[in-house]
Amino acid sequence: MAPAGIQPFGAAVQLPFPLHSDTSAFTTSAQSIPLASTLPSSIPPADSRSYPPKCHIKPSGSHTESTWKSKADQAWDTADSIWQSIRAKAEEVLASYNENAEILDQDTIPDYVFKHAPYVHLYSGEQFWPCSLDSHLFHTTPHLNYTPITISSNLTVANLSSLNTYGFYTYLQSDDNVESRPTWLAGTQNIPSDPDSSSSTPNTTSPGGHSSAPAILLTIRKPNNILDAFWFYFYSYNLGNKVGLRFGNHVGDWEHTLVRFRHGRPVHVFLSEHNFGEAYAWSALEKIGPRPVTFSATGSHAMYATPGSHPYVLPLGLLHDQTDRGPLWDPSQNVYTYTFDLNTRRLRASSRTPDAPTDWFYYRGHWGDRAYPMSDERQYKFAGQYHYVSGPLGPIYKNLGRGEVCQGRGRCRIKYWLPPAGEVGVWDGEIVQGEKVMEEDDRVVIERFEDGI
Repeated sequence: MAPAGIQPFGAAVQLPFPLHSDTSAFTTSAQSIPLASTLPSSIPPADSRSYPPKCHIKPSGSHTESTWKSKADQAWDTADSIWQSIRAKAEEVLASYNENAEILDQDTIPDYVFKHAPYVHLYSGEQFWPCSLDSHLFHTTPHLNYTPITISSNLTVANLSSLNTYGFYTYLQSDDNVESRPTWLAGTQNIPSDPDSSSSTPNTTSPGGHSSAPAILLTIRKPNNILDAFWFYFYSYNLGNKVGLRFGNHVGDWEHTLVRFRHGRPVHVFLSEHNFGEAYAWSALEKIGPRPVTFSATGSHAMYATPGSHPYVLPLGLLHDQTDRGPLWDPSQNVYTYTFDLNTRRLRASSRTPDAPTDWFYYRGHWGDRAYPMSDERQYKFAGQYHYVSGPLGPIYKNLGRGEVCQGRGRCRIKYWLPPAGEVGVWDGEIVQGEKVMEEDDRVVIERFEDGI
């Protein structure tokens, strides 16, 4: 009989871990793990395991001491082999879980982004309302400058970047004469619903209305615990402002509001006003609950922080944007949501809208007609201003990696109060109509994004 406390060879030994010869039970699917906290952060190395010590006491019976020691060593080696297999499988599970958790984090937009999503007062007399990208592409044909591009299939948000082979001077030209005001330009079917109406799907959670045209939300994580939430709004037509004559019409129009968060708290807001926009402290803006209120100008859709007239001085005349408390749009009710990684240059559909298309984002061309030549009867020029200018470039050109909240690369001035009524902007000597990007800017954008496209 073995001494007290020592089990004879062949008896069951209670190991400090479950012993399974079938390791197939260990799966690499993170979904099979109920809680991450139930997994060990690491597996003990072989030399730190608490196995029962090897016993070299001669057992009773016919076994010789050498035979018993040999069998004990074999049992130990078998247990060690099984442990190593278990350890390898567990580490594989952990690696898979961590990888899936990282991807999930990249695809997830924090709730605070939606808690502080902006409202938009569209102008009460607006003629050109938000539009969908799909509708716009359906009614336009790609051109290289003024020459139609032959394509093998219809353009959609899923294949638009295929036009990048034609370069920067690609334009999505309207299939209709814009002066005939085709209905698709107006987007009247996308006027935000009245949240107080007795519709079949009444809105009971927001004072803002639902638009059939999806907004675009693009979030970017940056150093120092910053998250930038870009809210992009698309319109199929921009009606320019008027001083006797109207200037600055163009097909396609992108506007945006940027809400900057630090440590999960909103700190600044940038609005795409004329002359490269304005930045405000979060505390300065009007709010409905925890959400800022913004105002879209009639025709031009430039974004402002207050209702009223917003003049900006130009040579030989005065142009101004006009905003008021027209239909209140809640873009968060219908929005494509994305995350963008500045390091990999990769756009991902977020977990909120996993089927949102991404290809359209990488399109490097213009979203409307090229400015009509002077030989076109629709075009005229006065004091350096054109009746029709070229369509804009897309969100990829909006300085998404900006360090400061302002879009421009110059000094960023943040306002801590709303401008008084009637404040007149000062003309800085540059005429800004539509979106103008020089070839050098295009080269920079291509260098910045091409590696990740």
